[in-house]
Amino acid sequence: MSEIHLVHFEINQLKCHYKAATFTPTDIIIEVYRRISKQANNGVWVTLVPEAEAIAAAKKVEQQSINDLPLYGIPFSVKDNIHVEGLPTTASCPAFSHYPKETATVVKKLLAAGAILIGKNTMDQFATGLVGIRSPEHPVNSFNSEYIPGGSSSGSAISVATGLVSFSLGSDTGGSGRIPAALNNIVGLKPTPGIISSHGMVYANRSFDCVPIFALTCLDAKVVFDCLVGFDRKDAFSIKHKVSDVASFVNNEKFTIGVPNKKQLKFFGDALAEKSFFSTVDKMAELGATIVEVDYSLFIEAGKMIFDGPFLAERFNSLADFFKSNPQDINSVVAGIVEKAQGYSAVDLCQEYYRLKVLQRDACELFETIDAMMVPTAGTIYKIKEVEADPVGLNATMGYYTYFANILRLSVLAVPAAIRSDGLPFGVCFVAGPERDEAIMELALKWEGLVDLPKGALLLNQ
Repeated sequence: MSEIHLVHFEINQLKCHYKAATFTPTDIIIEVYRRISKQANNGVWVTLVPEAEAIAAAKKVEQQSINDLPLYGIPFSVKDNIHVEGLPTTASCPAFSHYPKETATVVKKLLAAGAILIGKNTMDQFATGLVGIRSPEHPVNSFNSEYIPGGSSSGSAISVATGLVSFSLGSDTGGSGRIPAALNNIVGLKPTPGIISSHGMVYANRSFDCVPIFALTCLDAKVVFDCLVGFDRKDAFSIKHKVSDVASFVNNEKFTIGVPNKKQLKFFGDALAEKSFFSTVDKMAELGATIVEVDYSLFIEAGKMIFDGPFLAERFNSLADFFKSNPQDINSVVAGIVEKAQGYSAVDLCQEYYRLKVLQRDACELFETIDAMMVPTAGTIYKIKEVEADPVGLNATMGYYTYFANILRLSVLAVPAAIRSDGLPFGVCFVAGPERDEAIMELALKWEGLVDLPKGALLLNQ
């Protein structure tokens, strides 16, 4: 038991400990709360499950067979816009706090698989932002406290990167399941919208919001994905997913990876990010990929739609009553973004929708010519004080490589790629067409076997 503080919470590692009877789920849950106490006031948690309740859940799991539960005794957390009966949902706005009547479908599935809920994580208020500091209290980057943690799923990513839980769920509209993964050296699996239920959450853009998975490794993310994927009749946007053909990544020695052409690549003056990306391109070629440049303009255009157009109406629709009755309780930057929706008409929305259908078709046609696209997850990283000075402009910079994915209904996986010479992490995203999630997971597993990187920020936090 004296070595439990050294245990990484990777799913397979915990399962090995359980099978060998080195530790029990109860032991691990006690260690989880010890670590949380040690990192008190880190801005990661909005609400914690009482330790006694989590231990009771662990003891209940111990009464079942490990072979029957794919997530037997695995600790996890969820972003605080995902409903859990008995715990308040605040979306990082205390005045919005309320107790939901029903637990989200994804949480129910995880509990049924043997996972143990630890608590709910801080987020950019109402999931509006990619910086991670738009909340009353917020976490900081797990590698350097002067830098942003990334958002909006900031607490979810930090809880994994710092070894507090094995995995966490966030929400992703324009990059919230990918940016904080990249900025904290972990995996962020953003599924095709609809293949994992989004029933039971506070929505930003309900028609294309999705639930991403944060994990230390691609394999862990896949284990959780396999537990969550599936049609849910309670979710009007749920789809019956057909497993994609992964042969191009598994069996073929050669495959094609697209990258934005050099004129469209942007690093916003960050030479270390630029160097890291081109080094990653070279490593991808080592895996056998043929690298081709693609026209990135359709992705830029689609990305602008979610914060600069009539699709903002979905965000405003989700929160209109609260915004009208509690204007003093809303982050001013968040309010400024969402309330722009009132300046668009129904005709504007129709025209935007028709243009979006063209872009979706063009994206699918592009992915018929390549196996996947690889982009920087973030073109740079900012200090907290820099974002405070320019909260809207720098937030938009963070979304240059992420905004487009959900509105185009693409599958994406964010993976660690390098630790820069300044000690900060750098990551890339593998992007593929709709419902190609399993294919890019296979690619990511091959990539993970090539690079030798620490997991999260664990070495910094032991």
